[in-house]
Amino acid sequence: MDELLVQPSLEDELYIENKAREIMASDDHADTARLAVALMKQNYAQGRVLYDCFEKIHALEAKIICMKNPVRQPKKAWWMFWTG
Repeated sequence: MDELLVQPSLEDELYIENKAREIMASDDHADTARLAVALMKQNYAQGRVLYDCFEKIHALEAKIICMKNPVRQPKKAWWMFWTG
């Protein structure tokens, strides 16, 4: 899971900090509310995409494991051929 964590570059960190300070300095409460609603909706949509991606990854990993380690059915006992 750690391979999915990405460290932002210094430029990205500065950009994010600059945008955060712009929002904090804003006196327009309606605009801030609209931004909060948009971010909430975007967060939900991104979370849903990530959830679906991880579900698919887990299903594919399970398929690979099953292909590498097939289940072998036990052979029928010799007396089962006559008794059903």
